[in-house]
Amino acid sequence: ERILHSADYLVIATPLTASTRHLLGPTEMAKLKRSCVLINVGRGECVDEEALLHVLSSNRIRGAVLEVFEQEPLPAGHPFYGLENVVVAGHCADNVPEQQH
Repeated sequence: ERILHSADYLVIATPLTASTRHLLGPTEMAKLKRSCVLINVGRGECVDEEALLHVLSSNRIRGAVLEVFEQEPLPAGHPFYGLENVVVAGHCADNVPEQQH
């Protein structure tokens, strides 16, 4: 809980289990600092997207970088696409050249 109150960046990289589904819900998001950026690279269902949409659209947190979603692929027209404080990576963060010279 201390982490939620003090984190500038909160990275979710957990597998989906019964105990991690909606690990970050409305109660936890209400504790985040306004300057916090949520980064989810774990499983989409670990974050309550409805609650996340609310805190992002009301600028309650600074932003989010989302690699995974509750429904994949993220449907066209999803509200996340219209928010300026959201980066939708959608399972493409690993698309980098195998070797850089």
